[in-house]
Amino acid sequence: MSRAVPHTVAPPASRDLAGLSGGRRADLDWLRIGAFALLILFHVGLVYAPYDWHIQSTHRFGWMEGALLLSSPWRLTLLFLVSGAALRFMTRRRTAGEVASARMERLLPPLIFGTLVLIPPQSFIEATDKGYWSGDFFHWWLQEFSPAGVADSVPVNHLWFLVYLTAYTLAVVPLMARPQLAAGLGDGLERALRGWGVLWVPIAYLVLVRILIYPWVGITNRLTWDWYNHAQSLGAFLFGYLMVSRPSVWATLERLRGTSLALAAAASAVMIAQAFHPGGGAFWGVPQNAAYGAAQWLVIAAVLGFASRHLRGANTPLLTYLTNAVFPCYLAHQTILVIAVWFLRPALLPAPLEAMILVAVTLGGSLLVYEVVRRIPLIRPVWGLKPSDSAPPMRFARRRVLLRFGVAAPVLAAAFTAMAALAHPDLDHSRQYLSELGGPSAANPLIFNTGVLAAAVLAGLAGLGLGLSVLALTGARILGGLTAVVFVLAGCGLAAAALYPWPDPRHLAINLALGIQLAPLLLLWALWGRRDLRGLKLFLGAVFVVMAVLTVITKHLVFPGLVNDANVGLWERAYAVVLVGWVGVAAYLLERRLRAEAPNAPIAQASATIG
Repeated sequence: MSRAVPHTVAPPASRDLAGLSGGRRADLDWLRIGAFALLILFHVGLVYAPYDWHIQSTHRFGWMEGALLLSSPWRLTLLFLVSGAALRFMTRRRTAGEVASARMERLLPPLIFGTLVLIPPQSFIEATDKGYWSGDFFHWWLQEFSPAGVADSVPVNHLWFLVYLTAYTLAVVPLMARPQLAAGLGDGLERALRGWGVLWVPIAYLVLVRILIYPWVGITNRLTWDWYNHAQSLGAFLFGYLMVSRPSVWATLERLRGTSLALAAAASAVMIAQAFHPGGGAFWGVPQNAAYGAAQWLVIAAVLGFASRHLRGANTPLLTYLTNAVFPCYLAHQTILVIAVWFLRPALLPAPLEAMILVAVTLGGSLLVYEVVRRIPLIRPVWGLKPSDSAPPMRFARRRVLLRFGVAAPVLAAAFTAMAALAHPDLDHSRQYLSELGGPSAANPLIFNTGVLAAAVLAGLAGLGLGLSVLALTGARILGGLTAVVFVLAGCGLAAAALYPWPDPRHLAINLALGIQLAPLLLLWALWGRRDLRGLKLFLGAVFVVMAVLTVITKHLVFPGLVNDANVGLWERAYAVVLVGWVGVAAYLLERRLRAEAPNAPIAQASATIG
């Protein structure tokens, strides 16, 4: 039974420090999201670290070891603590058996799917890159899951976290089944954590296990032989499970948050200094391990205190979206990163540019995976999402998704073009065409061609969305179909141009993309009878006129000499902005129109967290 908080540290009565009056704790959800964001940066950092990882850049930096060490002690420990707290919330209205069954239904399908589908590409690329394998992926997969391969252990890579989470959930089932035992343990721990005990008791435990266990077994991420990891991670999991409903503990963490932060900064500085100092491992490593354990908990205590104080009420739509996205993004992110490094490394980009691209591709690709899988009921469970609820689906949902691809297409094309231009600083924007960024004379043609290929795919999908939207809003089947065909052909032309850079004659298939000039006229014709779309119709008319004028000028049909060798690049860029940019604007406006005409309530976001 939790004890009363002294009056001097009691929070306002309106605040629910236990967090059990509602179904969730917004501050803990934000911490889970933040820890995952750090995980992406951490894994990108490993690409440049001075030690071995699955695949690495040609650039290596010694200082990266210290940068990674800043979050290594506490990031996963915090995640296990939050996961234990999330499990505690599940026990409010369910029996131990129901909770265990629900967790297995959520954790096991992604674990099996990830092991069979998501991890093999990582393992194949690593084995190929390091010279362990010279065959194709199909035979690699067969070998991995042959009896001999399974006997030799099947790699789970970053999914080891799910393995441990599953095991720890099963380990806590006895506490779920015996709430009086859990209450007794919680009471004892709460007494130990009074006042400054909330800092020194966890520090003492973490330092002790670091000194006594870590030197002998290290961290293996193998469930059957990872005793130090179990000591800290299962300990954090139990801490979260037992303490999330204890107001006095959270009040103390809030009161000491500033002190925790200051001590965490000092302990982290000592820890990093010891890691890099030649004598840092003296005295059997006891001082070094003590600083590690102290920094580990002090950072967590500071984070928990500040989050509890400032993020309890931050329950926003963005939080709902990101909370649901965390699990699928966690599953997908490392596979996307490894593949991105494999394809990007031959370009020999400068390290800052390469790292920015890897972060953007990994994060953007993970969110794109989530956007796709959450809309396909059949595969939601294997990506860690609950089955779709019984609420009626929103009208035009698929059309709106396709239109969002149209919004993304010009943004993606602009981003990759900018990155390609940065990687090719000698490009003369006045005299040279953008397509030269993807040609043989470019320093890093892969960047530009990858962006064009991605934009081509999105353009084709957007065309389907535009055509279907016309059908939904006006019933104009022929005009809607023609709009879709024009965009699909444009996507094919762009894709061919990306796959076959100039001077390959197949590059001329890009002329198919020019048919997109007709799309504004087709849309305007189809939407002519809609009086509520006056702004969109004016925009489409203006776009068609501007593109027609630019075509006449650039083809030298009027004002000969206005476009010349000294400025042709600028004219081409202006044309490209209009040709590509209008699609995003039109798709955005049509998506808004469809949303306004979809009176059904949107599908409720089901919680889908790793915890």
